[in-house]
Amino acid sequence: MERALTLVEDILLREETLYAIGDLIHNRREIERLEGMGLHMISPGTMTEFSVAGTDSQAGFLVRCHGEIPSVITQARDCGFHIVDATCPIVKHSQEIVDQHRRDGWGIIIAAGGTDHPEVVGLMNRAEGNGVVITSREEAETIDFEERSLLLAQTTVDPALFDEVRHILSQRLSRLKINDTTCRFIRKRRKEILQFASQQEVILLVGGKASANCGLLHATACDVNANTFRVESPGDVDKTWLKNKTRIGISGGASTPKWQLEEMKSYVGNHHVEENPKGLKNRKGGTFLWRMFKKQNTKK
Repeated sequence: MERALTLVEDILLREETLYAIGDLIHNRREIERLEGMGLHMISPGTMTEFSVAGTDSQAGFLVRCHGEIPSVITQARDCGFHIVDATCPIVKHSQEIVDQHRRDGWGIIIAAGGTDHPEVVGLMNRAEGNGVVITSREEAETIDFEERSLLLAQTTVDPALFDEVRHILSQRLSRLKINDTTCRFIRKRRKEILQFASQQEVILLVGGKASANCGLLHATACDVNANTFRVESPGDVDKTWLKNKTRIGISGGASTPKWQLEEMKSYVGNHHVEENPKGLKNRKGGTFLWRMFKKQNTKK
């Protein structure tokens, strides 16, 4: 994710024109910030209205972290845009796997949180009608699949769901090929957030409401800490959540930029200072822990 944001920021700071379809990442506030820097959001149906062929060779079309279907990229080139590819490397690897196995006649099975996620839509498009999306154990047990099929995952799907689907299909299909494309970052984060959340009184999970990985981390933290709250900004925080609490944990998803975590850290700190003039070190005022648990060069 950080790689993609840096790429976009560098282009916008050079005052070059950049267009995109759909959000670069699932974080509304970060997209609004980029729009403020000059990013133009358009829809596929209106792309030709922004055609730059022969007029502005510097105008670019941004391929978001979740990827785009090939026809959209072709349309962008036909309109004269140069392609700025911010596709997550893990998603790009999944695309290449699907392309290869489609050419070789394999059926494609994708374990996913839903059928409308842009990454899943893109992979299904590449499967060219020979793909199936599984979102539950029940579907893995009942849907008919081609015996010669490839199983892969939406990168941000719950790893537990993928493991369950893999086990079921291994029993059902004799020629199943498995490629675990779940994000290793997500697997690691789940273990870390479990430990972190169990040690705090309150967890503020900062991230976009549409982010699949933020949703997964929120659900994981809730398993060990009922006082876990998913928020996009300080305005979402109910101050009663923090009342008389001595340990407040702040964390975020892979699509949560550092500035949003710092913003929440500052808000929590100021809240405690306001409520307890002696400051954060006052036992009654409490303390907060700021844990990002993230590598800045990862996705979504």
